[in-house]
Amino acid sequence: MDRPHSASNFGVFEGANVSRIPRMNPRVCIALGCLTLLPMLLVACSTGMGRDQCANADWQMIGFEDGLHGWAADRIGVHRVACAKHQVTPDLAAYLAGRDKGLAQYCQPKNGFRVGLQGVGYANVCSGPTETAFVSSYRYGRQIYDARSELRQAQGRLRAARDDLAQTEAAMTSVTAELILPKVPVDRRTYLATELVRLTQARTEIVANIDYLTQRTQQLAVSVHDLERQSPYPI
Repeated sequence: MDRPHSASNFGVFEGANVSRIPRMNPRVCIALGCLTLLPMLLVACSTGMGRDQCANADWQMIGFEDGLHGWAADRIGVHRVACAKHQVTPDLAAYLAGRDKGLAQYCQPKNGFRVGLQGVGYANVCSGPTETAFVSSYRYGRQIYDARSELRQAQGRLRAARDDLAQTEAAMTSVTAELILPKVPVDRRTYLATELVRLTQARTEIVANIDYLTQRTQQLAVSVHDLERQSPYPI
């Protein structure tokens, strides 16, 4: 079982104390299970442009939209591969100019909080004076997202435990009803008695787990509430 923890485990990341999120090779990151970057990598790998899109592409606008989504600069490689099939080469200068404009909007602290709150990955695309504030806001939003996710998981486990308790108690009732019937063969009665002992032990464990999960859920709910209450931006 997870150990309960209080709201103090979720500290606010002050801007001056935020270190740069390390850059990693996508293959290495996926192998290590870097879930923060994985959604963004999957989107980048799954996106392509058709013949008409390539032929009529406004590469500055495409770069702007990619920057606005916080995608890494190497995303143009996806466009290059897609358009190479149609003998079209992206305008790198126009793309990068547009991407810079998109990143200027993406890298705002308020947007960092929104991105983190949605659980979306961050690919270390911000730089300069806005980077520290963006990362700090992103991490706080991500804390809330992770805390909410943990709360939902605990609530789901609690519901499942309660269902298990209901099923176990129903089985105990059925076994007991058969056990007290007259003329039950000895071997069957022995089996039923053993089964009733097993079910009783199982019920004890389930009840203990429900008690733990109830406490855990309450603690997580408090943590989520505290994080949301201290949020630097409206939720």
